[in-house]
Amino acid sequence: MSSAKVLIVLEGKQPEGNTLTRLQRAFPEELADLSEDLVKIIFKSNIYSLYGKLKDDEDFLDVVEVLKEQHTDDKELQNLDRDAVSQVFLFFDLDIHGLAQSIEESYKQLNELVQFFDNETKNGKLFLSYPMVEAINICDVENGLMSDDRKLFSIDKCVNDGFKHFADDLNRDSKTICRANSRKNWLIISKANYEKAKWLMHLTSDELSSVLDQMQQAAILQHQQKLIKQDNVIATLSAFPFFLLEYVGVGKIQRMLNNR
Repeated sequence: MSSAKVLIVLEGKQPEGNTLTRLQRAFPEELADLSEDLVKIIFKSNIYSLYGKLKDDEDFLDVVEVLKEQHTDDKELQNLDRDAVSQVFLFFDLDIHGLAQSIEESYKQLNELVQFFDNETKNGKLFLSYPMVEAINICDVENGLMSDDRKLFSIDKCVNDGFKHFADDLNRDSKTICRANSRKNWLIISKANYEKAKWLMHLTSDELSSVLDQMQQAAILQHQQKLIKQDNVIATLSAFPFFLLEYVGVGKIQRMLNNR
Protein backbone atom coordinates (compact mmCIF):
# COMPACT_ATOMS: atom_id res chain seq x y z
CA MET A 1 0.00 0.00 0.00
CA SER A 2 1.25 3.46 -0.86
CA SER A 3 1.98 5.90 1.98
CA ALA A 4 0.33 8.70 -0.02
CA LYS A 5 -3.27 9.41 0.95
CA VAL A 6 -6.27 10.62 -1.00
CA LEU A 7 -8.57 12.90 0.98
CA ILE A 8 -12.25 12.97 0.03
CA VAL A 9 -14.42 15.72 1.53
CA LEU A 10 -18.17 15.06 1.29
CA GLU A 11 -20.92 17.51 2.12
CA GLY A 12 -22.97 14.88 3.91
CA LYS A 13 -22.79 11.25 4.95
CA GLN A 14 -25.88 10.25 3.00
CA PRO A 15 -26.24 9.89 0.07
CA GLU A 16 -22.81 11.21 -0.99
CA GLY A 17 -20.99 8.45 0.89
CA ASN A 18 -23.14 5.71 -0.61
CA THR A 19 -22.71 7.12 -4.11
CA LEU A 20 -18.93 7.17 -3.77
CA THR A 21 -18.95 3.61 -2.46
CA ARG A 22 -21.07 2.42 -5.40
CA LEU A 23 -18.69 4.16 -7.80
CA GLN A 24 -15.70 2.43 -6.24
CA ARG A 25 -17.43 -0.95 -6.49
CA ALA A 26 -18.27 -0.38 -10.16
CA PHE A 27 -14.67 0.49 -11.07
CA PRO A 28 -12.47 -1.50 -8.67
CA GLU A 29 -9.42 -1.55 -10.95
CA GLU A 30 -9.64 2.03 -12.19
CA LEU A 31 -10.16 3.38 -8.66
CA ALA A 32 -7.89 0.89 -6.87
CA ASP A 33 -5.51 3.54 -5.52
CA LEU A 34 -8.45 5.55 -4.25
CA SER A 35 -9.88 2.52 -2.43
CA GLU A 36 -6.59 1.63 -0.77
CA ASP A 37 -5.46 5.06 0.35
CA LEU A 38 -8.74 6.87 1.02
CA VAL A 39 -9.39 9.17 3.95
CA LYS A 40 -13.04 10.28 3.95
CA ILE A 41 -14.34 13.35 5.81
CA ILE A 42 -17.97 14.41 6.16
CA PHE A 43 -18.14 18.21 6.31
CA LYS A 44 -21.78 18.27 7.56
CA SER A 45 -22.62 21.61 5.99
CA ASN A 46 -22.96 23.32 2.61
CA ILE A 47 -20.41 24.80 0.22
CA TYR A 48 -20.99 28.34 1.48
CA SER A 49 -20.16 27.32 5.03
CA LEU A 50 -16.95 25.80 3.69
CA TYR A 51 -16.16 29.12 2.02
CA GLY A 52 -16.64 30.96 5.30
CA LYS A 53 -14.26 28.68 7.14
CA LEU A 54 -11.59 28.70 4.42
CA LYS A 55 -11.58 32.37 3.44
CA ASP A 56 -8.95 34.46 5.21
CA ASP A 57 -8.95 38.05 3.95
CA GLU A 58 -7.84 37.75 0.31
CA ASP A 59 -6.57 34.17 0.48
CA PHE A 60 -7.83 30.69 1.29
CA LEU A 61 -6.51 28.61 4.16
CA ASP A 62 -5.34 25.04 3.62
CA VAL A 63 -8.39 22.80 3.56
CA VAL A 64 -6.71 19.94 5.43
CA GLU A 65 -5.68 22.16 8.33
CA VAL A 66 -9.14 23.76 8.48
CA LEU A 67 -10.79 20.34 8.54
CA LYS A 68 -8.50 19.25 11.36
CA GLU A 69 -9.62 22.25 13.39
CA GLN A 70 -13.28 21.44 12.70
CA HIS A 71 -13.11 17.68 13.30
CA THR A 72 -11.06 17.30 16.44
CA ASP A 73 -12.76 13.98 17.30
CA ASP A 74 -11.69 12.31 14.03
CA LYS A 75 -8.54 10.41 15.01
CA GLU A 76 -7.66 9.37 11.47
CA LEU A 77 -7.78 12.97 10.30
CA GLN A 78 -5.88 14.28 13.32
CA ASN A 79 -3.10 11.76 12.69
CA LEU A 80 -2.95 12.60 8.99
CA ASP A 81 0.29 14.25 7.90
CA ARG A 82 -0.51 17.03 5.41
CA ASP A 83 2.58 16.10 3.40
CA ALA A 84 1.23 12.57 3.04
CA VAL A 85 -1.91 13.81 1.25
CA SER A 86 -1.26 13.46 -2.48
CA GLN A 87 -4.77 14.36 -3.69
CA VAL A 88 -7.82 16.16 -2.31
CA PHE A 89 -11.30 15.88 -3.86
CA LEU A 90 -14.36 17.76 -2.60
CA PHE A 91 -18.00 16.93 -3.42
CA PHE A 92 -20.70 19.50 -2.71
CA ASP A 93 -24.16 20.51 -3.91
CA LEU A 94 -24.87 23.82 -5.60
CA ASP A 95 -27.44 24.58 -2.86
CA ILE A 96 -28.05 28.09 -4.16
CA HIS A 97 -31.69 28.19 -3.03
CA GLY A 98 -32.98 29.43 0.30
CA LEU A 99 -29.77 31.16 1.42
CA ALA A 100 -29.63 34.18 3.73
CA GLN A 101 -27.07 35.83 1.45
CA SER A 102 -27.78 37.25 -2.00
CA ILE A 103 -27.49 35.08 -5.08
CA GLU A 104 -24.79 37.45 -6.37
CA GLU A 105 -22.69 36.79 -3.25
CA SER A 106 -23.23 33.05 -3.72
CA TYR A 107 -22.02 33.32 -7.33
CA LYS A 108 -18.93 35.17 -6.16
CA GLN A 109 -18.11 32.54 -3.56
CA LEU A 110 -18.70 29.62 -5.92
CA ASN A 111 -16.49 31.11 -8.60
CA GLU A 112 -13.70 31.73 -6.10
CA LEU A 113 -13.94 28.19 -4.77
CA VAL A 114 -13.95 26.55 -8.20
CA GLN A 115 -10.95 28.63 -9.26
CA PHE A 116 -9.08 27.80 -6.04
CA PHE A 117 -9.93 24.11 -5.96
CA ASP A 118 -8.88 23.38 -9.54
CA ASN A 119 -6.09 20.83 -9.03
CA GLU A 120 -6.35 17.76 -6.81
CA THR A 121 -2.59 17.58 -6.24
CA LYS A 122 -2.35 21.20 -5.03
CA ASN A 123 -5.23 22.92 -3.22
CA GLY A 124 -7.76 20.23 -4.13
CA LYS A 125 -10.37 19.64 -6.82
CA LEU A 126 -14.01 20.63 -6.28
CA PHE A 127 -16.90 18.84 -7.99
CA LEU A 128 -20.42 20.27 -7.82
CA SER A 129 -23.78 18.52 -8.21
CA TYR A 130 -26.59 20.53 -9.81
CA PRO A 131 -28.73 21.19 -7.92
CA MET A 132 -28.04 18.37 -5.43
CA VAL A 133 -26.32 15.00 -5.11
CA GLU A 134 -29.62 13.27 -5.96
CA ALA A 135 -28.97 14.21 -9.61
CA ILE A 136 -27.16 10.87 -9.83
CA ASN A 137 -30.55 9.15 -9.42
CA ILE A 138 -32.60 10.68 -12.26
CA CYS A 139 -31.00 9.32 -15.43
CA ASP A 140 -33.42 7.63 -17.83
CA VAL A 141 -32.21 4.51 -19.64
CA GLU A 142 -33.39 5.80 -23.02
CA ASN A 143 -33.36 9.60 -22.74
CA GLY A 144 -30.59 10.20 -20.23
CA LEU A 145 -30.98 13.65 -18.68
CA MET A 146 -32.60 15.33 -21.66
CA SER A 147 -36.29 14.44 -21.23
CA ASP A 148 -38.57 17.40 -20.52
CA ASP A 149 -39.19 16.52 -16.88
CA ARG A 150 -35.51 16.43 -15.88
CA LYS A 151 -33.57 18.48 -18.44
CA LEU A 152 -33.92 21.66 -16.38
CA PHE A 153 -35.10 22.19 -12.82
CA SER A 154 -36.50 25.37 -11.31
CA ILE A 155 -34.43 26.94 -8.54
CA ASP A 156 -37.67 27.90 -6.77
CA LYS A 157 -38.70 24.23 -6.64
CA CYS A 158 -35.46 23.30 -4.85
CA VAL A 159 -36.66 24.74 -1.54
CA ASN A 160 -37.79 22.32 1.19
CA ASP A 161 -35.85 19.45 -0.44
CA GLY A 162 -37.96 19.81 -3.58
CA PHE A 163 -35.37 18.24 -5.86
CA LYS A 164 -34.79 15.36 -3.46
CA HIS A 165 -38.54 14.63 -3.43
CA PHE A 166 -38.59 14.86 -7.24
CA ALA A 167 -35.76 12.32 -7.51
CA ASP A 168 -37.38 10.03 -4.94
CA ASP A 169 -40.68 10.12 -6.85
CA LEU A 170 -38.93 9.26 -10.12
CA ASN A 171 -37.20 6.30 -8.53
CA ARG A 172 -40.44 5.06 -7.02
CA ASP A 173 -42.68 5.50 -10.05
CA SER A 174 -40.46 5.15 -13.12
CA LYS A 175 -39.48 1.77 -14.57
CA THR A 176 -36.80 3.29 -16.81
CA ILE A 177 -34.54 4.90 -14.19
CA CYS A 178 -30.91 3.87 -14.60
CA ARG A 179 -29.69 3.17 -11.07
CA ALA A 180 -26.02 3.65 -10.21
CA ASN A 181 -25.56 0.09 -8.98
CA SER A 182 -23.38 -1.53 -11.66
CA ARG A 183 -20.50 -0.71 -13.98
CA LYS A 184 -22.81 -0.81 -17.02
CA ASN A 185 -25.27 1.61 -15.43
CA TRP A 186 -22.53 3.94 -14.24
CA LEU A 187 -21.28 4.21 -17.81
CA ILE A 188 -24.81 4.97 -19.06
CA ILE A 189 -25.20 7.64 -16.37
CA SER A 190 -21.76 9.08 -17.04
CA LYS A 191 -22.35 9.35 -20.77
CA ALA A 192 -25.71 11.03 -20.13
CA ASN A 193 -23.99 13.61 -17.92
CA TYR A 194 -21.29 14.25 -20.51
CA GLU A 195 -23.90 14.65 -23.25
CA LYS A 196 -25.83 17.02 -21.01
CA ALA A 197 -22.72 19.10 -20.32
CA LYS A 198 -22.01 19.19 -24.05
CA TRP A 199 -25.50 20.62 -24.60
CA LEU A 200 -25.20 23.06 -21.69
CA MET A 201 -21.83 24.39 -22.86
CA HIS A 202 -22.91 24.65 -26.52
CA LEU A 203 -20.11 22.36 -27.67
CA THR A 204 -20.88 21.70 -31.32
CA SER A 205 -18.67 18.73 -32.17
CA ASP A 206 -20.54 15.58 -33.19
CA GLU A 207 -17.96 13.46 -31.38
CA LEU A 208 -18.34 13.44 -27.60
CA SER A 209 -14.74 12.28 -27.23
CA SER A 210 -13.41 15.47 -28.80
CA VAL A 211 -14.97 17.73 -26.17
CA LEU A 212 -14.65 15.73 -22.94
CA ASP A 213 -11.50 17.60 -21.97
CA GLN A 214 -13.41 20.89 -22.10
CA MET A 215 -15.85 19.83 -19.37
CA GLN A 216 -14.05 21.57 -16.54
CA GLN A 217 -15.91 22.53 -13.38
CA ALA A 218 -15.32 26.27 -13.80
CA ALA A 219 -16.73 26.22 -17.34
CA ILE A 220 -19.77 24.18 -16.31
CA LEU A 221 -20.46 26.56 -13.42
CA GLN A 222 -20.23 29.57 -15.74
CA HIS A 223 -22.90 28.14 -18.04
CA GLN A 224 -25.09 27.10 -15.11
CA GLN A 225 -24.98 30.63 -13.73
CA LYS A 226 -26.12 31.99 -17.09
CA LEU A 227 -29.14 29.67 -16.97
CA ILE A 228 -30.01 30.75 -13.44
CA LYS A 229 -29.71 34.44 -14.27
CA GLN A 230 -31.76 34.14 -17.46
CA ASP A 231 -34.48 31.67 -16.50
CA ASN A 232 -34.00 30.76 -12.82
CA VAL A 233 -33.41 27.12 -13.75
CA ILE A 234 -30.51 24.71 -13.44
CA ALA A 235 -29.34 21.95 -15.79
CA THR A 236 -29.36 18.75 -13.75
CA LEU A 237 -25.86 17.26 -13.51
CA SER A 238 -24.11 14.94 -11.09
CA ALA A 239 -20.60 15.61 -9.76
CA PHE A 240 -19.51 11.96 -9.78
CA PRO A 241 -19.26 11.23 -13.53
CA PHE A 242 -16.99 14.26 -13.87
CA PHE A 243 -14.85 13.02 -11.00
CA LEU A 244 -14.56 9.68 -12.81
CA LEU A 245 -13.56 11.53 -15.98
CA GLU A 246 -10.90 13.48 -14.08
CA TYR A 247 -9.56 10.46 -12.21
CA VAL A 248 -9.21 7.92 -15.01
CA GLY A 249 -8.69 10.34 -17.91
CA VAL A 250 -10.44 11.16 -21.17
CA GLY A 251 -8.89 8.37 -23.22
CA LYS A 252 -9.80 5.61 -20.81
CA ILE A 253 -13.32 6.95 -20.30
CA GLN A 254 -13.88 7.00 -24.04
CA ARG A 255 -12.70 3.40 -24.39
CA MET A 256 -15.00 2.30 -21.57
CA LEU A 257 -17.96 4.11 -23.13
CA ASN A 258 -17.26 2.51 -26.50
CA ASN A 259 -17.00 -0.99 -24.99
CA ARG A 260 -19.97 -0.91 -22.62
